[in-house]
Amino acid sequence: MTRQCGASASLLLTLALAWCWPVVADAEEPAPPVKDDALRIEVLNIRSDRGQIGCSLFTKADGFPSDAKNAASMTFVKPKGRKATCVFKKVKPGTYAVSVLHDLDGDGELATSLVGRPKEPWGVSNDAPPQRFGPPEFKAASFSATGAAQTLRIKLRE
Repeated sequence: MTRQCGASASLLLTLALAWCWPVVADAEEPAPPVKDDALRIEVLNIRSDRGQIGCSLFTKADGFPSDAKNAASMTFVKPKGRKATCVFKKVKPGTYAVSVLHDLDGDGELATSLVGRPKEPWGVSNDAPPQRFGPPEFKAASFSATGAAQTLRIKLRE
């Protein structure tokens, strides 16, 4: 009789763990910690977890906001729960601007129409608006980094 109770208890424990496991597995992962010299970009207004979020850090106007080959640094992260955080490490004091892209098709580039209008959500630091006939200017999106930990929030536009 004791063996049967032990087997039943073991089965109940296994079922309880199996029942709880998905809850633990689906828990949101904490955002990476910000080091003393890191710049953290929290991306807001993400509509889906499809694709990837690309963040580009620029030190000059040349190529800003969409020519990533002119960026000082670039990173991609997978959105989860409609949230994403990009982290740039070892950011030295200076003037920067950040552009963000929700790369829905995963090709690493901003999809645009024939006239250059974005087909994927995008955003820039300071939530700088686009110019009348073009993207936001570096000057409007620029900010000063002090070399200390810093967090920016950038809202995606459709």
